[in-house]
Formats: sequence, C-alpha cells, structure tokens
Amino acid sequence: MNVREVQQKIDTMILHLGGYWRPLSGLARLLEEVGEVGGALRREARDELKEELLDVLVISTCLANQYAIALQQPEAEGGESKEKLYFQIVEEAGEVARILNAYEGDKKLKPNRKGQSLQHHIEQLQRAVLSLGESYYLNLFDSLFALIEEKSARDFGRFDHTPDPITETSVRTYLSHQPGRYWGGVPVKSFERFDRYIEREQHVERFYRIAAIEGLDGFVIQQRRDGLIGIENPFVKEGFTVAIEDYGAETFLIIRPVK
Repeated sequence: MNVREVQQKIDTMILHLGGYWRPLSGLARLLEEVGEVGGALRREARDELKEELLDVLVISTCLANQYAIALQQPEAEGGESKEKLYFQIVEEAGEVARILNAYEGDKKLKPNRKGQSLQHHIEQLQRAVLSLGESYYLNLFDSLFALIEEKSARDFGRFDHTPDPITETSVRTYLSHQPGRYWGGVPVKSFERFDRYIEREQHVERFYRIAAIEGLDGFVIQQRRDGLIGIENPFVKEGFTVAIEDYGAETFLIIRPVK
C-alpha cells in the first residue's frame, strides 16, 4: 500500500469505529505509544516493538487526517543507530505536541519555523519509525493493512462518536465536487443568521488560527433552502473571504484564507 491508501483505509476504519478523537486526546495516545516503543526496546521484545511501532504509525496518520494533510510516502533511512532513531521518534513526537498545544491547547500560537509545519514533523516521525522497524527487519508498511482490519473488528462500538470538522457531511459532500484540504461545519438550522452560526460552529475559530500555517484551503458550510440568512455580506475574520459555490442542487459557503 502507498501512504494515500493507508490514509484512506485508516479514515474508513475511524469512521467505522465512531470517529476521530479530539486532537489533544489523539496526541496523548501518540505519546503513550512512543513510551511503549521505548519499553519494548528496553525489554528487547521484537514482536511487541512491531506492534507499538505500528500503533505510532496509525495514530500519527489519524492526526494527519484530522488536519487534511496529504502525507508524502515515507522512506526508511539507514545509517543511524537504533538508539538515535528512537531519540528521533521522541523528538518528533515532542514537536507534534508543541504544535498541537499551540493549535488546540493553552500555548500561545507562534508562526512555525519555516518548513516545519505539523505535516513536516509527522512525516519525520513516520520516517524514523520505519527506519527503526527496518533495523529490526520489520516490514511495517506491509503489516498496516492487517492491523487496520484487526482494529476495525476488535474495537467496533468501543468509542463514542466525536464530531470533527474532517468528518462532517458538509466537507465530505464538497470533496465529491472539489479536491483540496478542507474542514467542514455542522448542519445549519432553519433561517439561522450567519453570525449566529459562526458562534455556534466552534471549529471556525480553530480554522482561523491554523489555516495559513497548515495550508488549509477552506472551511465548508453546506447551505439548505431554508438555511442561513444574512449571507449577502457575511462577516469573517480579517484575512479571509467567503465564496458561494453551486454544484447542481447543492450550495456551499466556503470561507477561504486570502492568498
């Protein structure tokens, strides 16, 4: 499987299980699995190491999916010791935590260092994971499909549904018409004012914070016949615009960063 197929299969699995965790919950699981990789290394437990490395790949891919990141195909790299590769995994997981704490937590948001977006650090993390696996002659990428199938069957019904802007019907429908990196909003109410909708849809503020840094193309709101009102001159944050797009009987409002 290539990385795009992996992202799609993991997305299907997550929807089957009930939806994505909130990003900070996903981050906590990622750091937990990185710690378990260290435990497996210390115990020299090869089978356990394989399982934990696969979990790191799956959870980091979930985080990438939640930010509409199209990951580049990771390639294992030789030349580093096993110890240094684990240190790199820890370092990159820490960078992912730093960024997500700024996006979703209490840390003040600062511009990322050039070329070091969330995508950059997830890709570096996965490259280190594959390299460590290869040093133990573990073909991790080829083992992912079986793990995804196992989790889909084992964990079905285990998790409550958590709304997420990457799984809303609005964005899934829009992506059937236009490709790109988009988040989507919750369904609109009958005759709902645009400004009231923006207040109710909490993910718009998240979108405003990170769109330019992470390269998101837009935030999708699916209109309905008796839906949003006051869209003739909708107010959005400075640096963003609103476009209305029609595809057959479907109408969307797209909040886009000014480029």
